Amino acid sequence: MVSVVIPAYNAQAYLRECLESVLAQTFPDWEAIVVDDGSTDATLAIAREYSARDRRIKVVSTANGGISSARNIAMERIVGDWFTFLDSDDMLYPHAMEVMLRCSAGADVVCGGIERGVCPNESRVVPVASAVYRTMSGQAALRSGLYQKDISASACGKLYRSELLGDERFLEGIYYEDMLFYCNVMFKASQVNIVDSPVYFYRDNPESFINTVTIDRLDVLRVVAMVEDRCRCDERLLRAARDRRLSANFNMYGLLSVHDREGRYSHVRAQCWKIIKEYRLASLADPEVRLKNKVGVLVSCLGGAVLALVSRLVYR
Repeated sequence: MVSVVIPAYNAQAYLRECLESVLAQTFPDWEAIVVDDGSTDATLAIAREYSARDRRIKVVSTANGGISSARNIAMERIVGDWFTFLDSDDMLYPHAMEVMLRCSAGADVVCGGIERGVCPNESRVVPVASAVYRTMSGQAALRSGLYQKDISASACGKLYRSELLGDERFLEGIYYEDMLFYCNVMFKASQVNIVDSPVYFYRDNPESFINTVTIDRLDVLRVVAMVEDRCRCDERLLRAARDRRLSANFNMYGLLSVHDREGRYSHVRAQCWKIIKEYRLASLADPEVRLKNKVGVLVSCLGGAVLALVSRLVYR
């Protein structure tokens, strides 16, 4: 059985499509655990409606505690041999579970492809019989995710062996919690199988957290620092973690250059600039670092004012 963890907060606009994508799975042995995280709209009613239609959909209602809390509540209730995460405004492609299970031999984690857009494109999905995968260690997968290459450091779009979980949970009270969870799980994983076929559709929702600029976005700076500390046990992992930290500081420096003209967070921007200067040369010399980061490093060498100007063109 596969357990599908679905945290939902004020998700009435998309929850039906989300649950329909689970009902459409070609692999029938699943349970969906929908945690209504204190919604104030029709989310809970919709979840209960679907639960009444199909007993495999289970609903938990709780006070609002955030996505990490909702996921943790669901994880306490998992009964499947495998589990996966599905955000309430996203969808699974119909063959998602079947493809990942077919490619799960010997794996602790199976990573599928994630498509991002306004609506799903099923023409990109490879038939189950044609699905192929490659294998790597958990630490190699962690490096790839931190370098932002072949694997997304998102918790979604992946199948996890339940016995691997243990007491691993999401850190509550912080955003960008996926990256910490991904890091901790990959440290535990002996083998990770990578499926190139898309299995997960990430809806580019303009109202989602990642597409809005709030003070909570600054949590990423704390998270990447924590990931760096977690990776100090291995030099190759540490280089990857530092590049990811550099990337996050570039991003926040750029966003603050555009959206904080009043200078309320000038101290944060100054700290970002300090990290950029401290880490940029090492990333420039690292052959694993993606071109986008190296271009950012070269622009930063022209000075903070030039980087801010370029950021205003990129993030406007």
